[in-house]
Amino acid sequence: MWVRWDGIGGCAGAWAGPISGWPASGRPLAVSTPSRMRVLFVVNHPRSLRATYTTAHLAAAAVRRGHEVAFVSVDELAHEREVTGRIVRPAAGAEHDTAAFVDSLRAPAARVEEARLAEFDVILLRNNPHVGDGHSIRVNPAIELGRRLKEAGVMVLNDPDGLRRAGSKMYLAGFPAAIRPRTLITCSPSRVRAFLRELDGAAVLKPLYGYGGQNVFFVGRGQTANLAQIISTVRASGYLIVQEYVAAAARGDKRVLLIAGAPLEAGGHVAVYRRVHAGDDLRNNMHAGASRRRCRLNQIERELCETIRPRLVADGLYLVGLDIAGGKILEINVFAPGGMHNMFELYGVDFAGAAIADLERRFKLRGAYREPVAPHLFLRG
Repeated sequence: MWVRWDGIGGCAGAWAGPISGWPASGRPLAVSTPSRMRVLFVVNHPRSLRATYTTAHLAAAAVRRGHEVAFVSVDELAHEREVTGRIVRPAAGAEHDTAAFVDSLRAPAARVEEARLAEFDVILLRNNPHVGDGHSIRVNPAIELGRRLKEAGVMVLNDPDGLRRAGSKMYLAGFPAAIRPRTLITCSPSRVRAFLRELDGAAVLKPLYGYGGQNVFFVGRGQTANLAQIISTVRASGYLIVQEYVAAAARGDKRVLLIAGAPLEAGGHVAVYRRVHAGDDLRNNMHAGASRRRCRLNQIERELCETIRPRLVADGLYLVGLDIAGGKILEINVFAPGGMHNMFELYGVDFAGAAIADLERRFKLRGAYREPVAPHLFLRG
């Protein structure tokens, strides 16, 4: 029994039946328009924010829609009796230009203050644990302290427990084999070699806890030259992934943003674009020199999204980025998934505003209950 949201325009379905606390007639209770949300973004550092970051677009959109926004560095979190942090509030009046909005965080007029984080309505965990001052995905303070805030009744997204489960590329291995490339996760060089022999085809080697295309290597069918060095380089970071090479990725992959398990849509466009690698570089990461192109989601790709949606919703993973090629999901990105800047420039559509509008509706629905309800229960579509 849940309400199905269309992701942009409002309610696309209906309650399956009356639930406890609702009128016996099954007619929904009136839910008043929510007051201004107090939204906190947990980031690596507010001063490192760039105008091209999805976080910046989301925050500026929230301010434009009348919400109160603040930022806190993951290094400025603390817990004694409760979770506190040294927050930064942007200077007023710059939200209509994302670059100016980001600059306002470094301006003298930006307010810096100590705050009780449980006083915020929504906390968006947007820090990337793979970069910064040595924080790793395995010991990420934002997850641990985010869980405390969740227990205090704050709407924390993505869900801290879901982030822990989905925080490595191993998460993809829990989905049906038909929707992902054949994959081995190991520390053993001998297992890598055995897998490559059995695969009898091209493969990609990369760190289990890698990001941004770092230490990603292509290994051709039957390749032995430099294989030992490649394995040693990737294995230096710990566990590695050996993944069947999807030939279609040579023509680029698609990055699509999901809200509550469904592709984000606004202005008649889906939040997706194609990334095409530069020259002989097999990585389709934008910072590695890839180019971007407009594209659409085909029916197979929509079915991929639908297949993984129940699991994403159950894990409270509200904003997720998928990398898709050849009818397969290559990666699921749950920490600070990006791409809104590229999508805005390609389509001229305010996807960030659509995402914040969706968040407003879910916050509004949650506010109808006397006691806090786990955020992931309102992600179901």
